[in-house]
Amino acid sequence: MLASAIAFIGLLFMTNYLGRDVYGSVVWTLSLVASFNAISDLGFTSAHIKRISEGKDLDDCVSTYAVIKLTLTGVMVVITLTSVFLWTDVLGKTLDSSSTDLILLFILYYVLLDISAIATNTFMAKMEMAKLPLVTIIDPLVRVPLVVLVSINLMGMVELALAYVLSALAVTVIALFLLFRDRIKWRRPTLVRSYYRFALPLALIAVISVLSGLIDKLLLGSFYSSGDVGLYSAPQVFLGTFAIVSTAVSALTFPSFSKLHAEGKLREIRELTRQAERYIMMVALPITILIIMFPEDICVVLYGSDFAGAGEIIGIMAVTNLILMMNSVDSSQIIAVNRPGISALITVIVFVVNLGALLVLVPGPAFLGFGLGLSYVGAAIALLIGRVVTYVITRYTVWHLTGTVLDPRLLIQLVAGAVVIGLLAVLSTMYSITTWYWLIAFGFITLGAYIGVLVLLKEFTHRDLRYFLDLANPKELMGYIRGELKGSQ
Repeated sequence: MLASAIAFIGLLFMTNYLGRDVYGSVVWTLSLVASFNAISDLGFTSAHIKRISEGKDLDDCVSTYAVIKLTLTGVMVVITLTSVFLWTDVLGKTLDSSSTDLILLFILYYVLLDISAIATNTFMAKMEMAKLPLVTIIDPLVRVPLVVLVSINLMGMVELALAYVLSALAVTVIALFLLFRDRIKWRRPTLVRSYYRFALPLALIAVISVLSGLIDKLLLGSFYSSGDVGLYSAPQVFLGTFAIVSTAVSALTFPSFSKLHAEGKLREIRELTRQAERYIMMVALPITILIIMFPEDICVVLYGSDFAGAGEIIGIMAVTNLILMMNSVDSSQIIAVNRPGISALITVIVFVVNLGALLVLVPGPAFLGFGLGLSYVGAAIALLIGRVVTYVITRYTVWHLTGTVLDPRLLIQLVAGAVVIGLLAVLSTMYSITTWYWLIAFGFITLGAYIGVLVLLKEFTHRDLRYFLDLANPKELMGYIRGELKGSQ
């Protein structure tokens, strides 16, 4: 969350100084190259985490994963460059010099991140949850000051891309240093076949999952201006700061679920899932409520008046984000219990639904004769439809596989949320969010009222308070980090 918060500062400078067109162009090009970079995974990351969590030889696992990852990254570079060549030299399409430079720089950016992933995914598999965020936070610590410098001096897109590349280089250096420090012994990889068997059903998931997160921006950039891409993407980054909570929980529960499943402890899997969902909602619901109640005010305060139009979609995106966060733990269950084929099927179904909704809602009638032309609003609605479908199918699947059912105690939190909505509705008639400090004040009011109602309903207890305080305790956190980095955890 800290890394995302620092990165968000960079976004604020880009949107307020360079405007939505420059920001939208950078986002669109990043999305384009990222879609090709889906080739660099093909499910082998999940295979790597699975095999390490099962107790396979660590040196063999890392050596195998490194060979596979570097090979796939090389294939990604070749295919991306070939596609650019075919687009320009064979089909005769044009790319200006800035666009070409952006593509080349972002190819380098993703190559560096793919190399660093050899280390970071190993840390994740070993549940070394201090090394992983330590590496993660290097990215914004390097990139954001450079982005601020570029923005204040009103430089261009190429300079912004260079900031991304330099941050990726720093991440790679630190990640590999921490990996090599653990005295990994490189050897001839013998688990390639084992990794391949596990990853094969996930290959489609890996590609479609990446495309699912990018197709909305790619379609917007194809049918509308880069400014529309900027309006659409800025709220996503803001909400992604909070979605990191569920991503972190999912990353931690996946190897835990895998271990519990190997031991036949389905009851513990169900209990861990329900506990994680309960705490995730305590974080996500107050944020969602605040955004729904003051969408345009929040966008103007954060990004400037040029982004007032984002208020039309940030409320929709907030609900989408809530569903995503609540579904993250259940999704990790499916692969952890050795059912990657089911995950693949869910991913394909949802991708088809999402793509169909995007093609109907985003383009105008000139496209295939039935587009509604809703632009970025249509993209936000389509994404919400896809998340709802994902949630329903995933909930049914985990019930079938592990007997996990929705915790009825979550309804108490929804009641508390309804009370907070009523309170904010009253306050909105007297006050509005016009500055950043008013936004912070309303944030504290929302959270305080929400927790207060939960206390009255006996859903938030002293035990929960102690849990969150321990989680945020700097002394406990630093003690854990020092222990892990010294190898004593």
